[in-house]
Amino acid sequence: DITIRWISGHDGVAGNEEADKQAKLAATSRRNSSPNRDLPLYLRTGLTSSLSALKQSHAKDMKMKWDEQWKLSPRYARTNRIDPKLPLASF
Repeated sequence: DITIRWISGHDGVAGNEEADKQAKLAATSRRNSSPNRDLPLYLRTGLTSSLSALKQSHAKDMKMKWDEQWKLSPRYARTNRIDPKLPLASF
């Protein structure tokens, strides 16, 4: 059994330094990570590790959704006959 408690900083609580050391080790080492089978389903695919990567992933998802919606639009067929490269990426 594990009990998790919040403590303020390093107030001389026994084991706090060791807990901090173990938490940092787990966060930085793949060898000490939980096996995928033990993780909840939404964590098994991996988490984005930076804000920049998260923004890139979101932009990619939005672009794919936009492309799907655009291809269903009645304007797509007409525009595609004129210039298949439209709309440009800058739009």
